[in-house]
Amino acid sequence: MSAPREYEFTEEQNHLIGDVASKMRFVGLFSNLFGVFALLITLILVLYMNMDRLPSNVRNKINDTYQKGLTEDQKKAAEEAMAMIPKGNNFLMGVTIFTGVTGLFFLLLGSWSRDAGKSFQLIVDTKGSDIKNLMTAMGSLQWMYGMISKLLTVALLAGVIALGWSLYSYFTAG
Repeated sequence: MSAPREYEFTEEQNHLIGDVASKMRFVGLFSNLFGVFALLITLILVLYMNMDRLPSNVRNKINDTYQKGLTEDQKKAAEEAMAMIPKGNNFLMGVTIFTGVTGLFFLLLGSWSRDAGKSFQLIVDTKGSDIKNLMTAMGSLQWMYGMISKLLTVALLAGVIALGWSLYSYFTAG
């Protein structure tokens, strides 16, 4: 007696599964690219925040240059506006943290989506193991969405902290 033959998806079903797999890999690729882009922006922000501070007389030169030919009211308004510009760039730390967390999230999301898409593509590419491959792909999705839910929770918390830090730093900058 031979072993029972495993179910094989029809050509139409394989087309649908292949289309889903293709779209998952496409979304994964662009999520990876978005994640790398956000991490590059994070790097730029970190570099900017750690640059040497401008000499203290730069603010005075800017103020003097833009006040030439202004009325007294305009000069007063310009002085008030200059006073509102943060003297440091620590307020960017929150933005940097949020951008970094977002970049990491999309990088991971992209990698996991591409892996899950590859698992679904195996259903189309192989014969005789469709159900086994489908269950492997479903396990991949289950794991992926479990991780995404955890990461979203962490990302939301990091976003709230980053926003609070930025606002606090901005309004307490002196």
